[in-house]
Amino acid sequence: MIVGGLMNMILGYLVIQRKANQLASGLALMFFGFGLSALIGKPYVGAKINGLPRIALPGIDSLPKLYTSLFSIDILIYLSIPMAIFIWWLLFRTRWGLGLRVVGENADTAFASGRDPRLIRYQALFLGGLLAGLGAAHLSIAYTMNWTEYMTAGRGFIAVALVIFSRWHPLRAIVGALLFSGAVAFQLLLQSSGVQVSPFLLDTIPYILTLLVLMAWGGNRKQSAPASLGRVYHGSE
Repeated sequence: MIVGGLMNMILGYLVIQRKANQLASGLALMFFGFGLSALIGKPYVGAKINGLPRIALPGIDSLPKLYTSLFSIDILIYLSIPMAIFIWWLLFRTRWGLGLRVVGENADTAFASGRDPRLIRYQALFLGGLLAGLGAAHLSIAYTMNWTEYMTAGRGFIAVALVIFSRWHPLRAIVGALLFSGAVAFQLLLQSSGVQVSPFLLDTIPYILTLLVLMAWGGNRKQSAPASLGRVYHGSE
């Protein structure tokens, strides 16, 4: 978690202090993370990982063992729902959240109201990095491989489609996360059950779903991205 927050501080320095292009800085930092995680995690590749204990949902004991694994999840997944509710409360029910949303729409307006857009962006980046680091650690345990392998498998980029699907709203993100993760689990279940379909074709199921979601939701401007998303803030005189 802390590493995720610190990595975002590097991004913050590049785009807030140095006013670098956000997309280019993000891509550069992402590939830097790929290489760094591969270097540090090389001794652990292929090693057995003891994940968090799984807690089965009540009433699924009658299902075949193959399917009960879909409903046996660890505590971090259960915590994702109250965490999303907490982020919703933080964004829409607190003064800090109001300031963050104003900065996302128009940083000059936030500055005129007495807020420091740079400070708020650093705070948001650090919080987002903490949450991303927690998710990365959980996924590396759940898939028993390092973060580089997970991301290069392509599934990590489904998170971009999840943000578009949720329209930047934490509560809608819960539905999207269940939808996309369910597609990943479904294709793994089909492979393990011996379905006579190419595993390469089954691997495309989550991405086909992602494309369908983007086609259905991507062009809707209602509750779309913040107006200042991707823009470099040059300050106000």
